[in-house]
Amino acid sequence: MVNILIATPDKNSLLEFSRGFGNNDIEVTWVKGCAEVELEIAENKFDLLIVDEILSDIKGLECIKKIVMENPFLNTAAISSLSAKDFHEASEGLGVLMEIPTNPGAEHGEKLLDYLNNILNITNSDLNKKDK
Repeated sequence: MVNILIATPDKNSLLEFSRGFGNNDIEVTWVKGCAEVELEIAENKFDLLIVDEILSDIKGLECIKKIVMENPFLNTAAISSLSAKDFHEASEGLGVLMEIPTNPGAEHGEKLLDYLNNILNITNSDLNKKDK
């Protein structure tokens, strides 16, 4: 099972995006702000954190900065209206997997999930090699 944490003050704005995850074995947890993200991550294991551009208590990229300080191996994605160049500069060093456009559709969710699955497969393959 893949566990995804989505932080957004407006769940309805990302429902179509989350439909892109399909009927796969995925558990999605929804929160509104970064403080809730911190609580959820302290209590549960997630494969991916997706943050909206603006959360209820902080900007999305600022939240990712806070989270990766304590959880550097957590996969993250951010919804952003920045240009690709500006997003790269703003998120440099944070290890953000993907910039998601504002008002994302199901195709963006599907693309992100495919990308995440590739990363998880590589990671799991590497772990299995080390166990042998």
